[in-house]
Amino acid sequence: MKMMRNAFVRLVPKKVLVENFVFHLHYRWTVILLLACSFVITCRLLLGHSFSCFDVGDYPQQLLETHCYSDAVYSLPVQLIKNHSPGSPPTTEPNVHGFRRYQNFYAWVNLLFLVQAFNFYLPHLLWKYYDSGYMTRLTAGLELNGAKDEKRGFELCYLAKYVLATQGKHRLYTGMHIFCEVLNYSIALAQTLWLVHFFVVTGVPEFLPIQVSTWSDFEKFYFPPTGSCSVSWNKTHHQVMCLLPLNRLYMYMFLFIHAWYIFLTIMSGMMLVYRIVLLAPSQRVAMMKFSAPWTEKDTIKSLCYRLSYCDWFFLNRFQRVMTDIDFAQMLEKIAMVSVLKGCDMQNDEDNRSSYVSEDGHKELGSSTATSPV
Repeated sequence: MKMMRNAFVRLVPKKVLVENFVFHLHYRWTVILLLACSFVITCRLLLGHSFSCFDVGDYPQQLLETHCYSDAVYSLPVQLIKNHSPGSPPTTEPNVHGFRRYQNFYAWVNLLFLVQAFNFYLPHLLWKYYDSGYMTRLTAGLELNGAKDEKRGFELCYLAKYVLATQGKHRLYTGMHIFCEVLNYSIALAQTLWLVHFFVVTGVPEFLPIQVSTWSDFEKFYFPPTGSCSVSWNKTHHQVMCLLPLNRLYMYMFLFIHAWYIFLTIMSGMMLVYRIVLLAPSQRVAMMKFSAPWTEKDTIKSLCYRLSYCDWFFLNRFQRVMTDIDFAQMLEKIAMVSVLKGCDMQNDEDNRSSYVSEDGHKELGSSTATSPV
């Protein structure tokens, strides 16, 4: 029964996921989300109605819309919200009534999402360039599902000896991966702040007599459906009204992506705390008991206390490219080889000490025999 279970586990291919789950959230799901948003915006820009302004006499319509689209469209939030909020405190100050909130982001949202997608992919690109399929190449002999047990045993012995032979040489490997995780956290936090400041969702200024207390007020203040544009034509100043049909789409995208960024930042921070907690060998033992249930507890405890953090981190990476059975057998072989290696070293030390002791006795005996006393 056990042989059938082991054969079944080995026949089920294990997908190679070298990075952890949080890493995948950054470079895969977040990038897909941002590219999807960019694609939707591009379709609306090319196929839909994205921006238009009302006519101003004989002013060329195309030139008018180009000027307003590239210059800046602004809204008057005090007038918009006050007209629909009877509870707003009255004001007679003209500078407050004429407060303008510019929609500078309207023409650049698509580019923003593309740049942020590249930023989130950058740590994975850096790690992929450094790793270059290192783990995949080491375990290439185990990828054949039809390999015989004898051959797999030889491959596992080779990996066990390789792990022990390279002890103390994985500091750069471990440090590079943790650096990429720190970079993930920094990018998630920076992108969250950038998103807020790009859409200027930084709160209502204190001098304005309005309160954004409902979703309708939120949309009118930050993402209004209409805006105004100032143009001069024939020595006459005109205030043109423009339609901003994409603002509602931008509002939904902002709310969802902002919430996703906050979740991503929290998960990335928790991963860094998790790395710090695993500095303690006892915590590494508890983690491996949960993630490697096929391995004997004594073997796990022995390896976690014997290996340094960098060596343990490198060893734990094999679990992502191997089946649970193969990983458990490799741990058993590492523990066995390390014990035999320790016994050989102890025997060598005993032989050297006995050799020195015998030589000392011989020298002492010869010195006594030839002593004039």
